[in-house]
Amino acid sequence: MKSSITIFVSGSKKLKEHRLRLKALVNNLNGEYRLKGYPVTLNMFSYVNLGDNQADYDDFIMNKSDIVIFIVEDQMGDKTREEYLLASQAQKKKGSPKILSFMREFQTRTPEIEEVEKLFSENSNSYYVDYSNLEDLEAKVKERLTQEVEERVAGSNVSPKKKMRALKAWAAVSLLAILFLLFRLFGNTDPVTLLFIGGGSAVNCLEKYEDIGNLYHYDNSICISVPTKTSWPIITSEVIHHHGVKNARNAKLFYPVCLSAMSAEESDFLNMSNHDQFVSKGSVLALFLGEDVLTLYIKKTIHNAILDGKDSITTHDLATFLQDSTTQYIRIFTTEEGSGTLTYYQKSLAPFNMTISKEAFGERADKFTDLTPKSKIISDESPYIMLGSTYYVAKEVVEEGDCRPIRIVDENGSAIKKSIYLYFAGYYSDNGTYFLIPDEMTEFLYKVNPEFRTIIKNNRIPRKNERVIVTPDPPHAALCRYPRCLYAASRPYRRKCSSQT
Repeated sequence: MKSSITIFVSGSKKLKEHRLRLKALVNNLNGEYRLKGYPVTLNMFSYVNLGDNQADYDDFIMNKSDIVIFIVEDQMGDKTREEYLLASQAQKKKGSPKILSFMREFQTRTPEIEEVEKLFSENSNSYYVDYSNLEDLEAKVKERLTQEVEERVAGSNVSPKKKMRALKAWAAVSLLAILFLLFRLFGNTDPVTLLFIGGGSAVNCLEKYEDIGNLYHYDNSICISVPTKTSWPIITSEVIHHHGVKNARNAKLFYPVCLSAMSAEESDFLNMSNHDQFVSKGSVLALFLGEDVLTLYIKKTIHNAILDGKDSITTHDLATFLQDSTTQYIRIFTTEEGSGTLTYYQKSLAPFNMTISKEAFGERADKFTDLTPKSKIISDESPYIMLGSTYYVAKEVVEEGDCRPIRIVDENGSAIKKSIYLYFAGYYSDNGTYFLIPDEMTEFLYKVNPEFRTIIKNNRIPRKNERVIVTPDPPHAALCRYPRCLYAASRPYRRKCSSQT
C-alpha cells in the first residue's frame, strides 16, 4: 500500500471556505490515523498549491492524484468540467484517480443541474453525493475518505487465507457476469434458468419446503452464495438490459432471484446513472419468507463457565462479553462482510459502542467458511463462538454437536429477528398494468405458497403502484402464507445517492 494518498480538490475558485474545511479535515484525519497506527498520510492539493497554470492542474489530476474530489454548488464551470472529463478519462484508462463527487442539494431542477447530472452519469462509474451545508459536506467527505483509507489498510494486511477468500468471491462474481454474457448470446429459450444468488439464511429457510428442498439441487437453476450487497446489482442489470421483451418466457438469459436477510432500499438497486433506464422497464418484487432469529453458537465446554448455562443473552451483555478482557482468548467467527446477518449484528450492537470488525477483534476474528468439523480449532478443543442465526450457521459444526445455540434478545427478553426476502424482477406488461415474470419463477412461487395461484395468472402479477421496489408488509404467520405480501408498497424513489434510512 502507498504510504501517502494524494488528493486534488476541484471546483469553483469561490468555494474557498469549502477547501479550508476539507484541508482542516485532512489534517485531523492524519492525526487519527497516526493514533491508530495506520501507515498512511493524506496530502490535499488544489489550485492554491499549483498556481494559475491550467496545464499543471490537468497533469496533476491525470498523473499524480489518487483521489479527485469535485464540489458543485449550483453549476459547473468550464474549467471544472474539463478537469472532470480528464479525471474520468484517466480513471477509465488506468483505474485512477478515484472520483468523489459532491453536489449541494437543490430545491428546483434547473437546466444547469440536469446538465451536471448528465455529465456525471455519462462519464464516470461513480455517482455524486448530496450535501446540505458545509458541516454536511465535511461529514460526508470524511466518511468517504475514511472508507477509502480503511479499505487500503485492510488490503495491505490481508493474510494469504483471506486473499484466497477474496479471490474466490471475485471469481464467483466474475462467473455470474460471464454466465449472463454467454447466455444472452447463445442461450436457448426453453427453459429459463433461475439464478439464485445471495445469503445462506434464505437458502436454508427454503429447505423446509418439501417441493423446493435444497436450492443447490433445484431443477433448472443455479445457486451461488455471495453477500447480499453483491447480489442486488444483478437484478438492476437484468431489468436494464431486458430490452422490451413482450414475453418473459422467451428471455435468452438467466433470471436472477436474490436471497437476502436485509430489507432493501431503492438506492441499493439504483443510482442517478441507471434510474431512468430501470423505471421505464420494470420494478423489483420483494417476497417476505419469514423471520430468522439472531443466534450465538458457543462451544459447549465453555458455555457454563461463560454464560452460566443460559439459553439467551441480551445485546448489552453480548457487547460486554465481546469487549471483556477475560474473554480475549475466545475465537470469533462471523458471516461475510455485506451479509444480512452481520449487518443485523452491527446494528444491534452499535448502541453499545461495539463494532464487529478485524480492527476490534484482531487475529481472533474469522469467517464461517474457515470453520468445519476438520478445522484445527475443533480438533484441539479451542474455545470459540459463532455470530450467526437460526438459519445461518456452520451447519456441519452444529450437527457434530460441538456447540450450543444461544438466542440474542433485547432488554425485554424479545428475540432479535431479521426478515428474510426473495427479490426478483417484474417486467412491465399490458401497458404497465401487470408485472411479467418467467414460467419458471411462477412455478417456484406456487411451490412457496400455493395461494399465489389465485393472483399470479399467465405469469402476470397485478401492478398496484409505481414504486421502484414493491416491498411486502411482513405477515404475522411464520412463513409467507398471505397473497398480500407481494403488494404493500415501499416509499417512493428519492434522488439521494447516499443510503436512505
